[in-house]
Amino acid sequence: MVPPVSVSVPSAGVEVPVVPVAVDTGGFMELPVDPAVAGWYRYGSGPSSPEGNTVISAHVDAPDYPIGPFSRLRDLTAGDVVQVTDGAGATHAYSVTDVVYHRKTELPVAELFSRTGEPALVLITCGGEYDPSVGRYEENVVVTATPVP
Repeated sequence: MVPPVSVSVPSAGVEVPVVPVAVDTGGFMELPVDPAVAGWYRYGSGPSSPEGNTVISAHVDAPDYPIGPFSRLRDLTAGDVVQVTDGAGATHAYSVTDVVYHRKTELPVAELFSRTGEPALVLITCGGEYDPSVGRYEENVVVTATPVP
């Protein structure tokens, strides 16, 4: 499988490098510390996979870093184009179908990380209100996009 190396959303001014990531000791998807770098879930589907979701996620912000480009995911609308470039230099275009907020405790993990079914792109970042008592945002912003033929 050829991994993604960058993701861009021209209409929102988003362009970030993508690195492969795994799962941390708590069972959560690892993310690069720098919000200007996204992580691709390497145990899932890739942009050239015939089925399943390609999951790419990044922090919205982090201590010692400015607000990241994925902070603009919340502004996307249906029909916006997302481009994913893979390690072979091929560009895969997707059209946004949904922008949804999920409470972190209610994130549909099995659905979002599915390796079967029609191919799709899933972009995830934090959103909603920041809860300083737990040091995290209350929700995730989830963008789903389908391949453009």
